[in-house]
Amino acid sequence: MLVRCPECSGSIQTAKIVFRQPMGLSMELLIVACLVFLVTHLGISGTPLRTMLRNALGETPYLGVYSLLSLGTLGAMVYGYAQVPHTDFNWYPSITAYKVAKVLVFLSLVMIVMGTLVKNPTAVHSEQALDNEVSGLLKITRHPVQWGILLFACGHLLANGDTASILFFGTLVLLSFFGMLSMDQRRRRETDPKWQVFMEKTSMIPFAALVSGRLRFTADDINWVGLMVSFALYAALYWLHDLVSGGISLV
Repeated sequence: MLVRCPECSGSIQTAKIVFRQPMGLSMELLIVACLVFLVTHLGISGTPLRTMLRNALGETPYLGVYSLLSLGTLGAMVYGYAQVPHTDFNWYPSITAYKVAKVLVFLSLVMIVMGTLVKNPTAVHSEQALDNEVSGLLKITRHPVQWGILLFACGHLLANGDTASILFFGTLVLLSFFGMLSMDQRRRRETDPKWQVFMEKTSMIPFAALVSGRLRFTADDINWVGLMVSFALYAALYWLHDLVSGGISLV
């Protein structure tokens, strides 16, 4: 079934609706999975409960259980989102919204890919990176991957006005933003002076450390391989979007 977008014109005029399972059970699964995903991240990893569980289970078992729970709930979110019929639109995105969404998704892939390639002490078991000079996207923000996920989710919120998309991508927005705040709060409690130096030199808000003069971004900070990979990944997702989105083509 095709639903016409009254606000759209040009090449993007219709959205493909695929009916699968009845909305009730699928929507309930999506709602529960989103709530559990948020609670397990914001309610555990950024609170004293994380320390309690880690001390009780041990570092490796805790990370194993936490990773499995995270992957399981994320998988349930994806499955529920894929099964819900996207027919209940709260708004119809305009052509401008689609264009802005494409820019945000490209920027998000740059942040995610290049942010993954830089050695970031805020990543799991990466505290040794505190011995390195701040470089790469860390000069823009100490949370490049989280900002990438947030931009990716915001772009898809703009391009989708149905309830399921608001639940799914809204969850990622909340997790990314409040996750950054939670990580910063935890790191500021660290007693190692290296953490204090890193937190004072870098910024959570993109470009804040550069504007304030604490850091200076140069061409040497650009990971050109990562940038090319970002372009290639964006092109692949653009042309193959219908294969990963249930039939919504961007071409």
